[in-house]
Amino acid sequence: MRASSAGRRTTAMGCAAVLLLAAGCGSSTEPAADSAATPAAPSPTVAAEEAALQAYTDMWDLVVAASHEGDADPDGLDRHATGGALIIMRQALEGAAGAQVSGEPVLNPEVEIAEPGQAEITDCLDDSAWAIGPGGGGGGQRRVDADVTHDGLVWRVSELRIWEPGTC
Repeated sequence: MRASSAGRRTTAMGCAAVLLLAAGCGSSTEPAADSAATPAAPSPTVAAEEAALQAYTDMWDLVVAASHEGDADPDGLDRHATGGALIIMRQALEGAAGAQVSGEPVLNPEVEIAEPGQAEITDCLDDSAWAIGPGGGGGGQRRVDADVTHDGLVWRVSELRIWEPGTC
């Protein structure tokens, strides 16, 4: 009986080993659950482009809303603009103060990271539907060049050049 009992144990151990090897060597066509569930993180350049573009569009959103309210110096403008861009936007809002304003401009910005912490935005702003005063809409499509900088905490529009109508 001992021989047969030992033989059965050897056979059982051999079968277990074969099953373990087969399970370990089998190929699976399904991806691992972790790799399918984790989305790829955006590259630092894409994240910087999105943040710079957000600062630019937020600045314009605030300026347009302030123009409708007649506010020459809206709270929070300095969160989106600094330096020359802040001065230009405040001057534009002072010129619109007291005027009847309707509509809004249409933005079409493109952003490029020039170097870390520095982005350049080129826009073809259409202000034909943004009417300031009784004279009707703006001049139409005009080029806008903006420098957007990261100060270590936030992205802000630092320089702004708004060209005459018909430049884009």
